[in-house]
Amino acid sequence: MSSSSKHPHPNTSLNHTLVSMPTRDQSDRAEALLELSISLIESSIDVLQSNITNDEQLIRQSTLMPGGTLGKHFRHVIESFRAFLLPFIPSSSSTPTPEINYDSIHPTSRRPIARSIQACLHALEEIRDDLITFGDNSRNLTYNVDGVAQGIAGEVGIADKKNGLAQVMEMKVNVVAITPTKQVMGSTVGRELWYCSLHAIHHFSMLRTIAVHEHGLELPVEFGTAPSTLLYRGLNWRPPTENKEVRVAVKSKL
Repeated sequence: MSSSSKHPHPNTSLNHTLVSMPTRDQSDRAEALLELSISLIESSIDVLQSNITNDEQLIRQSTLMPGGTLGKHFRHVIESFRAFLLPFIPSSSSTPTPEINYDSIHPTSRRPIARSIQACLHALEEIRDDLITFGDNSRNLTYNVDGVAQGIAGEVGIADKKNGLAQVMEMKVNVVAITPTKQVMGSTVGRELWYCSLHAIHHFSMLRTIAVHEHGLELPVEFGTAPSTLLYRGLNWRPPTENKEVRVAVKSKL
């Protein structure tokens, strides 16, 4: 489902106080959820293009979060969305219930994503384009004469008055986890897309801490902030002055 072409996608924004889309039914909620995920990826693309200026900033080891780097946080978000999208690629092997495995082993080709602005940017653009394609394919979901919906990767669900995207968001999936024993848990497409979005915000928040307090970079105030927090703040909220002089304890007293 990856595409190197640019998909037009107007009006995506992380400023949720400006969202005019109604949320009166499941179709509206499905659209809003997809809009959020695309907006998050586009915000990270903007940060890479406008705020991070060289590869060294991606790979510099954090003191506040030992072992962490800006690049690793970007890569982790990319890999989570890739794991979510993989079962819905038409060429992938289909199962009666799609499986999402966030713990799958990744090839060594993943390494440049955390070390190169261009490689990271390309990977994020692929995720954005794949999310747009996922939405387009879901909206074009077709129904046969028995009222059964044929999914974007061959899955089947009972048709009702919802649009195709809302139908797909309610489709059942299995989430596979290694703990280290294999665990299989039931979920839905919408629940996992919401997880990927919140998971991205969590990592963007840590990325923001490293970028602002260790690299001295300026990032958009919405970046790494939860949607509920943005709504609570409202339009008149102004950020406090961030203290970039952070003292790091060498040893913990705990």
